[in-house]
Formats: sequence, structure tokens, C-alpha cells
Amino acid sequence: MKKIVYFFIISLFIISCGGKSGSSSDVNFSVQSTSSVPAPAPSPAPKFEEAAVSDAVNVDNAANMERKLIITVDVRINSRDVEKSYKSVENKIKEYNGYFDTVESSKNRYYLTIRVPKDNLYNFINFLEETENIENKNINTQDVTDTYYDTENRIKNREVLLEKLRAYLREAKSIDEILKVEDRINTLTYEIETMKGNLETLTSSIDYSRVTLNISNQEAIKSNTNIYNKYLNLISFLKEFFSGILFFLVGFVAVAIPVVLILALFYYICFGKIGLIKKLYRKIK
Repeated sequence: MKKIVYFFIISLFIISCGGKSGSSSDVNFSVQSTSSVPAPAPSPAPKFEEAAVSDAVNVDNAANMERKLIITVDVRINSRDVEKSYKSVENKIKEYNGYFDTVESSKNRYYLTIRVPKDNLYNFINFLEETENIENKNINTQDVTDTYYDTENRIKNREVLLEKLRAYLREAKSIDEILKVEDRINTLTYEIETMKGNLETLTSSIDYSRVTLNISNQEAIKSNTNIYNKYLNLISFLKEFFSGILFFLVGFVAVAIPVVLILALFYYICFGKIGLIKKLYRKIK
């Protein structure tokens, strides 16, 4: 009986040890499976994305911006000596570091397009008012401040982007990326050069105001016009006179020829070889 009890106790002990061993094995397996870390995925190839570029003018700096104005002036001068007036204007333009855009001249008239530095513009206008007889004067002002600074800002932003593109081009590896970046570089370069040309033209118009000057001797022009009109009237009279004579002659000839022919035929029949009147007269005798 004691042997059976001992055997039963030993069996329980063995079974309990086996259960602990089994649960320990499960735990170890679970820990190993949860502690395993997957291999890191390969990082994708870098993809170029063009940075957004703001073309807006900074509002904080707007108050500090110098205003950009294009000023154009039209002046008409009545001068008794247009050559003297032209020489006077030419000397003053040289003094003010200006230049002539166009010079057109005819008898008793000069038509000038002048570029005058903006700082000397009103000095030049005052000079004309003091020395010449101005018949008409117009001054027009166009504010291009926003256009000027907006264009300037666009150029700066595109130049920054262009440098980024060139830096990326040096690191690009695929042919497709290289071609796309080069195409974008060419487009940006063209845009920058175009905007720089527009900005230079705008700057020139701002720095050098355009003055259109019409110098003429109205009395001489009117006198020449009167003489010319008299000449035209004389030509017109002579044309009408000779046209009338020609018309009369043509009409006279058109009427006279049939009359002459009829008279010649009558004479031939009555007094000519046929001589009807002669024969009748002889019979009466």
C-alpha cells in the first residue's frame, strides 16, 4: 500500500515538472518570435520637387520703396527762327546729359524726340518756358512702381530657383531626371533674360523722360501756304481755261465738219459739175 502511495506521488511530481517545462518552452518561443526585427526597406530614390516661388512684393518693404514714374512731355513752340531755337535746345540737352532719339526737319519746322534725365526734366521745361514761345504743353505721368518691383522680385526668385536646379543637376543620376531638370533650366534662363530685358527698358524710361518737341515758324508756314495756295489756284484756273478752249474746239469741229460737208455737197450739186442751178438758168434765158 505504501508503495502505491509513493508511486502516485512520484507520478504527480513528474507530471507537474513536465507541465512547467512545457510552459517555459512556449514562453521562450513567444519571446523569440516577438523580438525578431524585419530588415529595413531600401530607401526610395530621391525625387526632385520644384520649390514654390513667391512673386509677390514684400508688403513690409512697400513703404520704403522709391516710386517709379515714367514722365512724358509734349511741347509745341512757335519760333521766328527755328534754326536758332534748335541750336539752343541742342546745347541745353548736352548740358543736361540728355540725347536726341529722333530729329526730323523740314522748311521752317523741327520735330524732335528727346531723352532728358529725370532729375533735369523740370529744369529743361523751365528753360523752354523762359526762352521760347510755347503754344502748348502736356505732361503725362505713369506710375509703374508695382510693375517694376514685381519684375525685379520675379527675377530674384527665379535666379534662386535656377541655382537650386543647377545644384540638383550635379547630383541627378537618372537620364530622365537630367533631361527634365535641363529643360526646366533652359525655360527659367529664357524667362530671366526676357524679364531682365523688360526691366532694362522700364528703367531707361524711368531714368530718362521722353520729351516730344515741335518747333515751327507759323507765320512763315502760313505765308508759304498762302503762296502755295495761290499757285494751286493759278494752276487750277489755267487747267479750267485750256480745258474750256479744248472743249470749244472739239465741239466746234464736231459741229462744223458736217455743216461744211453739207455746204460742199450743196455747192457741188447746184453749182459744180452737176450744175442744176446753171442748167435751170440757161433754160430760162
